Amino acid sequence: MVALALALLLGTLPGPGLSCEGRTAAGETFPTCFDPGTGWVLGTTLRVQDGEEALGLRTGLLVRVARSSGSKTDSLWFDSHRLLMTEAWGGEHEGLTVTAYEGLLRRHVEEGAILIPMGRPRRIPFPFDVALAVRAAHLERRTWEGAGWTLETGRVGLLLDPLRTNTEWGWLAVGPAASHALWHGPDGTRNEVSPFTSLLLDAGWETRDGRWALRATGLAGWSFDFDGGSRFRARGEVALEHVLLAVNDAPVFVRLTATGVRNDAGLFRRSEGMLGAGLAVRPFGER
Repeated sequence: MVALALALLLGTLPGPGLSCEGRTAAGETFPTCFDPGTGWVLGTTLRVQDGEEALGLRTGLLVRVARSSGSKTDSLWFDSHRLLMTEAWGGEHEGLTVTAYEGLLRRHVEEGAILIPMGRPRRIPFPFDVALAVRAAHLERRTWEGAGWTLETGRVGLLLDPLRTNTEWGWLAVGPAASHALWHGPDGTRNEVSPFTSLLLDAGWETRDGRWALRATGLAGWSFDFDGGSRFRARGEVALEHVLLAVNDAPVFVRLTATGVRNDAGLFRRSEGMLGAGLAVRPFGER
């Protein structure tokens, strides 16, 4: 699925002379490009899990900013923020997830380097951009599992990006991550930490007109509870979006997702897979 999505994206990349404005016969202009990382998202989703189908709702606020670094010339920051991302679904696997904040802050430097100050100072090439991935207050409530919830209070990843693109349209950030989570069930509340013993991936590619967007995220590694136990857990998701049309300049897009989880789903740390398809609109975004 990832290879097919990448082929579609690369095959639809516009040329360098891309125009983001169309013109009517009367001479009025209208936008033809859309920013997948900015706007209020509101949509529906059809989820398939364990052979069961369920309808859901998805909403949240996306903010993306490209800015020059205040501390170094020829350096850019590409910041993506996701606020109050919420998804609720019904059916036999009724549940709700809410993420208060999730962000990826990526810094691009034209000529990356490492300074070694010991002895005679040396400066050697560093072929990576650096990025900081942050998530705060990710709550999951699965009513079909009974009373209880899970809350990832915080997560931070220190990532390297070998693609080193100088735009917000493509990135491949991977590196160690630390996190803390609470698991609350009938038997009480458990604390779980991963002290940079997990590997985090955040990758994406978008066409410059914003009509196609692909994002892949993954997390794998060991976590430890305060009672001395440990476990290996892993999860990953691939999401592909395509703008079908725009209503009053607000893009309407289809979203396809595939998710896989090992020892990390819900109160009982299940392993499961899930497919999703839905339609959404992104009003108040930028072009």
